[in-house]
Amino acid sequence: MPARVPPVAVALLALSVLSARADTAVKCTYKTLSACPKIGCAKPSSPLAATNSQKRTAATSGSPAKISFADLRDLQGDVEKKFADPPIVVAGETVKSYRSMKAAPRKILLSGLPVSGGKFSEGDFVELSGFIASRKLAPHPNTGESVNCKFKDEPRNDYHINLTPAKNGDETQGVVIEMIPQDANRKNKSWNLTKLATIQDKQLPVKVRGRLFFDSEHKPNTQQTGGGGNPRRFSLWEIHPISSFFVCESGSCTSGGWKALEDWNPSP
Repeated sequence: MPARVPPVAVALLALSVLSARADTAVKCTYKTLSACPKIGCAKPSSPLAATNSQKRTAATSGSPAKISFADLRDLQGDVEKKFADPPIVVAGETVKSYRSMKAAPRKILLSGLPVSGGKFSEGDFVELSGFIASRKLAPHPNTGESVNCKFKDEPRNDYHINLTPAKNGDETQGVVIEMIPQDANRKNKSWNLTKLATIQDKQLPVKVRGRLFFDSEHKPNTQQTGGGGNPRRFSLWEIHPISSFFVCESGSCTSGGWKALEDWNPSP
């Protein structure tokens, strides 16, 4: 269980404030995405290495647990409560903020978090339904991220998508879901930005499945402008990477009719 850090430890921690951040990426020399390691360009055993490894872990098993936007809000609150009075000691390591979680304390801190209907942990296989936010940004590739070895072209970067609970929502009401370039459907372009733009424009319902991930590199941002480089969303919990993406072209699929994105083509 997390414990309070004694005053002496706090003093020692303060001496390290001026040192380089533990999660700073290192120089990247990889020439291809296939050569990019699972931790990307992070320093081994650093907080960023733990984050990047989660982003690149695609394995899932069993049936997905349905998760709601309310659950994702509760999970954000759970993390904020854990860090309400930092620093804390977890697994023998001092953790001063959620940005500084290495792999071992991260697993402990992000496991078994309570929501109204049960508990969730990072890495859980989950399913979320909603709509691609109509405002402000369209689905787009990230660029230059350490997880993908700082490549800047569209085929070698994650697709950033904001999902909201209702039609015509803006990003501040939603959460982020991401498609990674290592996925076969990204590689063969059956998941592409043209399809996603059409779904956004028509405000078609979507259903996504994938791994639950906590984006410890950012802060929630519910501002319409600004935000200090933090993507707009109310919770840092994401579906990342996405393993399945379904679209409902009829607008109502309560009785079935979901179509896998890789098999779906927009109607004229």
